[in-house]
Amino acid sequence: MNILALNSSPRDNETSKTELVLQTFLQGARRAGAVAETVYLRNYKIHHCLGCYSCWMQTPGKCVQKDDMTDALFDRYLQADLVVLASPIYHATMNARMKIFVERTMPMMDPLKEMPEAGGAPHRFEKMPKVVTLSVAGYWEQTMFQALSLTWQMSLGPDLIAEIYRHSSEFLSVPEFQTAVQPVLDALVNAGAEVVRQGQVTPDTMSAITQPLAPPDLLARLAREFWSGGGEA
Repeated sequence: MNILALNSSPRDNETSKTELVLQTFLQGARRAGAVAETVYLRNYKIHHCLGCYSCWMQTPGKCVQKDDMTDALFDRYLQADLVVLASPIYHATMNARMKIFVERTMPMMDPLKEMPEAGGAPHRFEKMPKVVTLSVAGYWEQTMFQALSLTWQMSLGPDLIAEIYRHSSEFLSVPEFQTAVQPVLDALVNAGAEVVRQGQVTPDTMSAITQPLAPPDLLARLAREFWSGGGEA
């Protein structure tokens, strides 16, 4: 399996919890035999979608803009067997960089075809990769991912095979929490292997990924203290 992981975090890899969760997941995928590459969207120049719909009718399947999305990332997406879309949550859903990327995938859609019963958009290309979405949030409740999850389900439909979301992510690197963190990291490794071998993540593994690290009131208090000191997500 050829995996392309797209990380939209603006943070450096030493501080990004998106990167921590993503690479732990990919570790399991590689152990199961996959080849995985990570692309950091912050290193690419991707213009905003113009809303001109030329990619649907005038130049079917190809954006009229010339940038890194058209020249490099678009084809790499289509060539992958599995794509991992990894974004932190800063304000309710995926961050702006990931949203720009997603909107520029519009050439993959064919509006003249019937809408799939399972949701998502009709494909223009015969081969489309399966997708895993991954996100982290510093907030201490799993409900923080509801808007993001709904967006991905509506956008990707049956291409979406797994959603991996981790709350309280700022604590994943705090030394005092490592006893509780290790089972979460182990579960992320298992999730990567399960996606490669089974095409899904089991409920038990997902439950382990989302398990609390401490009581919510303690996490809430510590999170506020962290943010007041200037944290990084």
